[in-house]
Amino acid sequence: AVVSTRVREFQTFQHYFKQINLSRAMKKVLIGGGSGQIGRYVVDRLVKAGHHVTIATRSKARQSIAIQFMEKNPEKFRTIPPQGCISWKDIKKNGLPLGTDVVINLTGHTIGALGLWTRGLRDKITSSRIGPTSDLVAAIKSSAEPPECFISASAVGIYENGNSKVFTELDDPTPTGKSTYFTKLCKKWEETSQLPSEIPTRLVNARFGVVLGHDTEPMALLLPLTIATSMPTTMGNGTQPFPWVHMDDAVSAVIAMMDQETGLSGPVNVVAPNVNTNTDLAHALGKACICVDNPIPTPSGVYRLIYGTERADNILLDSPRVAPGRLVESGFEFAHPELEGAIKALVQEKVSNPISVADQWFTRTYQMKEKSCK
Repeated sequence: AVVSTRVREFQTFQHYFKQINLSRAMKKVLIGGGSGQIGRYVVDRLVKAGHHVTIATRSKARQSIAIQFMEKNPEKFRTIPPQGCISWKDIKKNGLPLGTDVVINLTGHTIGALGLWTRGLRDKITSSRIGPTSDLVAAIKSSAEPPECFISASAVGIYENGNSKVFTELDDPTPTGKSTYFTKLCKKWEETSQLPSEIPTRLVNARFGVVLGHDTEPMALLLPLTIATSMPTTMGNGTQPFPWVHMDDAVSAVIAMMDQETGLSGPVNVVAPNVNTNTDLAHALGKACICVDNPIPTPSGVYRLIYGTERADNILLDSPRVAPGRLVESGFEFAHPELEGAIKALVQEKVSNPISVADQWFTRTYQMKEKSCK
């Protein structure tokens, strides 16, 4: 087991170095959402690769908080802090930092928090995406030397649910005209990111699937829940698609988008190459956490009660089938193309580096269950 873990680590590092080499020249990168679930991993990889990183935050107070957070949490920012922070007010007033080569927009309030999807929550989810995106576009348009690349986050939620089609970037996202709050939000998000044709900046809309990290939603909840109950479960009947991507590959995709030679522009689906279902996820969780491969369905009504009907039906109990057409065409290599392997890697990462008390409990429980499996 130790040998196989070391082999996986070596293969992952090889993959990292290949992605780093895609952007060998040091670039000045401005990143919004740099302390978020995906952003902190992107910042870490960029700084390791030698890029100059500046994080956009909402206020001067949050600038110091962000730097202190990075310095006090080396397990999340595993290298030196980025070289600075800038407030959104400064960006609106003074534009982009001088000499910015790449702008990465990963801002947005989480959609995965427990609770009903109230009007207030929806407004917060919308404004936290549209507002910063609009500010960055205005700053790029007013720049005397526009950046070479603008990577703006989106989501596979732009594609309609309930369709047997596997969507690529070339497809109409809503061929039958079905639309939900989430499809409308993603469409508006991408529309807001568009630049005038006279601006030479290359725009990439990164349509993320569910990004799987051992300490990010939803795995931060599902991994301990599975090991605590010894009962992997499906959401409803479990037949709904589960468009996902491992955190390592999500970050590598962003790094690849920075490089002109990859030819990536416009919408880019950031999902694993295999189309999986929620049942596949439950099987993978059971095998990786507790050596159990018999998931039990949780009634759909439970999720509707916790999250509300609209949110449960349109995100948890149904999703689009999505393929990473442009990433594959660009020659991108996935470190974690298979769901079962990806979940195993997340469990091993959590077990090998138990930082918090909760992680230490998870590690002890996992090790006990692992012994009983042998």
